[in-house]
Amino acid sequence: MKHYIIAKFKDRNDIERFMPDITKLFDRTLALEGVECVDIHKSNSTRENRYSLMIEMTLTPEGLNAFDASDEHRLWKETYGERLESKAIFDCE
Repeated sequence: MKHYIIAKFKDRNDIERFMPDITKLFDRTLALEGVECVDIHKSNSTRENRYSLMIEMTLTPEGLNAFDASDEHRLWKETYGERLESKAIFDCE
């Protein structure tokens, strides 16, 4: 399945500042059972109504459960949650 996290930072400069750390954080999720692939896409648009980042994960249903329960997921939410203006989560086949 595909799991998408689409996020918009309150401060547009945060994406540039934190992209290396976000990449490292999500790369660590590849060690979780059932997490098969992680691709992080940074927006190439400077328009105010655009989102900053899309994290695309390929995982099994068990992998989604492992990710949701992981330290990496907790750290993502604790570190970046307050910095986000909005986010959307989308799952599909």
